[in-house]
Amino acid sequence: MKYFTPYIFVLFCCTLVLVACQKDDEEEPCTETVWYADNDNDGFGDPNTSNSSCTQPPNFVDNARDIDDTDANLNPNTVKVWQGPTITFTKANNADWTLAENQDRITDKVWISRANKQGIFNLASETTYAKFYSPDDTEWSFGTTAAFSSLSFNNWEDLHGSNPSSLLNKDLVLHLLTDDIYIDLKFTSWTPRGGGGFSYERSTEL
Repeated sequence: MKYFTPYIFVLFCCTLVLVACQKDDEEEPCTETVWYADNDNDGFGDPNTSNSSCTQPPNFVDNARDIDDTDANLNPNTVKVWQGPTITFTKANNADWTLAENQDRITDKVWISRANKQGIFNLASETTYAKFYSPDDTEWSFGTTAAFSSLSFNNWEDLHGSNPSSLLNKDLVLHLLTDDIYIDLKFTSWTPRGGGGFSYERSTEL
């Protein structure tokens, strides 16, 4: 058997060399990244157009924060559109609307709540609801912030035609006028008569 030992040893060494060469030739494992189209070259991607690849394709970026990918002047650096996590605000029936805990203090200028009847108003600048005006310093539209530049805005009363319950589960955009902020909002409950309860979901600042 000793006469075969050198041959076996050489064969073993050659095998090791071949395996090592094959490993060198193999590509490193790839972890794909999701990239988003940036057709207007403003550095923000279109959430509706994506591509997964190991390397960044031309005219694609690693975020999906663009407001309008056809207009470089409409992006998070030029327009304040809140597209952060959704929160829920609830004002229970017969709750004291003058207390901060029963107000949605969106900014220093807009505090949304409702008395035990009638509509919502802005307690930062109003003491009661005024038809076809309240909430002060706001305007409203059907739709989402993804298309905010093409929306038509109204006061809250005109939006629902004096029937607030008709807004339930519909996509709305709230525009805070002085702050110039656009927010996605959806009413999820509304007490139509006495009690003043209501709730909605809305986007927050990213």
